[in-house]
Amino acid sequence: MGGPGVVAGFDGSASSVRALEWAAEEAALRRARLTVCLAWQDGETASSADAGRVKAEASRTLARGVVLARRQSAGLDVLPRLLAGPAAAGLLQASAGADLLVAGTRGTGNWSWPGVGSVSNQLAASASCPLLLVTDDGLWREGPVVVGVDGSPSSERAAGFAFEEADLRQAPVVALCWSPEPGQAERITGMWRGKYPDVAFSASAALRAPAAALLALADTSPLLVIGAHGTGDLPGTLLGTVAEELVQNTAHPIAVVR
Repeated sequence: MGGPGVVAGFDGSASSVRALEWAAEEAALRRARLTVCLAWQDGETASSADAGRVKAEASRTLARGVVLARRQSAGLDVLPRLLAGPAAAGLLQASAGADLLVAGTRGTGNWSWPGVGSVSNQLAASASCPLLLVTDDGLWREGPVVVGVDGSPSSERAAGFAFEEADLRQAPVVALCWSPEPGQAERITGMWRGKYPDVAFSASAALRAPAAALLALADTSPLLVIGAHGTGDLPGTLLGTVAEELVQNTAHPIAVVR
């Protein structure tokens, strides 16, 4: 199990506990390593003794996370990492080359949610691997994995992630398409349906704003998957308009794929 595998951000908050539980299950399903990361910072004016106490407390919290992860999935290869500095920057670096980055939507300190500048938003805008944001009630439940597609390369990769996740979880996939081209959803998912023939699939067209339609479907889905950029987004945009609206407003777990 080389590389970071599945990376989980953990800070001891209830939201990060949910995220860690989800990440441990993902790592077990994927037969991958689980890297549990906790970022800590000392104040600019903190003494060395104060900084030492902050780091020691962070180490204890991280150790609790490792115990929790191993309790969730026995036999899991768990690698703890204590990161010095801002949480978002540390997690982005730690997840380079990872299969998946998992984080909670609300944490302690600067793990605020929602709002521009939160750790979750920074991860959604810049993560190089698929990002899964887990809400406080983010337990896997029965229902289809919902993916939004519009013909963009990002949405095609999102469809691939949705099918992979559905295959691991033995769940169906529903693709919601807002492209004006007929049959676009079937075209985009064709390769993935061939790769995962046992995954049941259905497609529908968005009859209203795509974000609103996806949010409605998310209420009956264990996971919403969206590409980071759509066909209508300006080049160089870190996070597209639909993806940003979903990240800000969904009350359920969401995966953002670049």
